[in-house]
Amino acid sequence: MAAMLTSVNVRNQVFKLTVFKQGYKIDAVDSLLDGIADSLQAWESHRPEDVETSSTAIAISQLPTARFRETYNMAQVDAFLKEAQETLAFYERNGLH
Repeated sequence: MAAMLTSVNVRNQVFKLTVFKQGYKIDAVDSLLDGIADSLQAWESHRPEDVETSSTAIAISQLPTARFRETYNMAQVDAFLKEAQETLAFYERNGLH
């Protein structure tokens, strides 16, 4: 794995918007990102008991999609969430900062 994501990376992530193609609903992705950022912050602060979103809870295929309205680019979101899964899985395996 390359450099691990941090809670700051997740909070600052920006995705391209799409209107005419199918994409992920913005509010659903943003909500998932909030949970990921909070969990990474817990790991970074050495508080694993405060982790609420695990690597297995990131179900990309479960995100709602839409078309013909503003949504997030699916390929970008998928790639970012895969990286988030890998980072959370690393913490879960190693319990490290």
